[in-house]
Amino acid sequence: MEFAGLTALELGRRFESGEADPRAVTDDFLARATAADPAHRIYVRLLGPRARAEADAAAARARSGLRRHALDGVPLSWKDLFDTAGEATAAGSLPLKNRVPERDADVLARATRAGAICLGKTSMTELAFSGLGINPNFGTPANAHDDHIERVPGGSSAGAGVSVARGLAAAAIGTDTGGSVRIPAAWNGLVGLKTTAGHLPLAGTVPLSPTFDTVGPLAKTVEDAAALLALLEGNQARALQPFDLSRAVFWLPGGIAWEGLDEGVATALEAAIRRLVHAGARIVEHKLPELDEIDALAWAPGSSRLVAEAHAQWGEMLAANKTDIYPPVYERVMAGAALTASGIAAADLKRAEIRARYLAATAGVDAVLLPTVAISPPPIASLEAGGEPYFRANRMALRNATIGNQLGLCAITLPAGYDKLGLPVGLMLQSHPFTEEKLLGLALAVERALH
Repeated sequence: MEFAGLTALELGRRFESGEADPRAVTDDFLARATAADPAHRIYVRLLGPRARAEADAAAARARSGLRRHALDGVPLSWKDLFDTAGEATAAGSLPLKNRVPERDADVLARATRAGAICLGKTSMTELAFSGLGINPNFGTPANAHDDHIERVPGGSSAGAGVSVARGLAAAAIGTDTGGSVRIPAAWNGLVGLKTTAGHLPLAGTVPLSPTFDTVGPLAKTVEDAAALLALLEGNQARALQPFDLSRAVFWLPGGIAWEGLDEGVATALEAAIRRLVHAGARIVEHKLPELDEIDALAWAPGSSRLVAEAHAQWGEMLAANKTDIYPPVYERVMAGAALTASGIAAADLKRAEIRARYLAATAGVDAVLLPTVAISPPPIASLEAGGEPYFRANRMALRNATIGNQLGLCAITLPAGYDKLGLPVGLMLQSHPFTEEKLLGLALAVERALH
């Protein structure tokens, strides 16, 4: 378990110094993943031959002093919607189980060229269309923080979050269309970065909604998240400088994002905000009505571009394979059949208008603070059958994170304590588009203040 406890950057430093060998580390992760996940609920597929070949090459580079990146040789897990050449990529959907791409997704190819190890493909919500992470057809990985009750892991990057939290990968790569990186990160006690739409390429990823789909890392620390972002960009990792919290201004908006919190979530976040104030940060408490407006628009019947694009992508396939599709996903996608072009166009105009007002209102602050998820992760058994309990929990899981996708922002979730059951609580920092570098520096300072 020595390797499992290290951060991705710590592993990289051990490879650099010769204290560890990428081959031994990769074998260790593969062996523990095989032992810990016999039903393949976390990893739908381990890629042992590929991982070992990549580890052999990384070890040779390390011996020769030719390491390509700070994360060269570090084993990562990849959500099962990133194309892997010659290996099935099903996006959690039975009709796609025999889909075998010819080449890697662009971001996976970048990471591989820089020396990162592809351990395997992690389980996910079918077609990435849920914030809970439940997938009865491929298996639902249990949340890593309750050994007595199997709770939802968060989705749609469900296995991604659990693989890191259970020490079965040094870090993970997922996607976020409405919170699918941040929700499993928050519920599994991790850092999760939602990048700005367009920041990283989507070529070779199975789409849900191309307008809102984004790629991002799930990691143990902010510094790891920054190094992973550089890896996915095709850049070298840069030393991350923490923001001076005495100069930081955070907006605490109240409103919809702070309503209906589970008691334990609210208590943990109140304590986290007190620690930020103690560290010198300035907290501005003021209403931000654009959050309530974008929430209403995102969930209004007849106006969801996300649902429309999901239906355009997958409606025909789902109609032809209804018995193979998880019913809650089927229902959400097929709702797109009732949408109209005029309704979507009107919503697009309204979204752009709300976004312009939000960006103007928040121009003078460093980040808006929100609970990443309003509720603690519920038991899988209470929701797996679908119906009203599923849809109610799914909306509460997605509610806050979706705001950032709808407004075209970047955002990061950080561990901010635990609820009364000992389950992790996430604090989300939401920032303007394409300000990832500043956001990561700010998050590093917040991480240090909270821990």
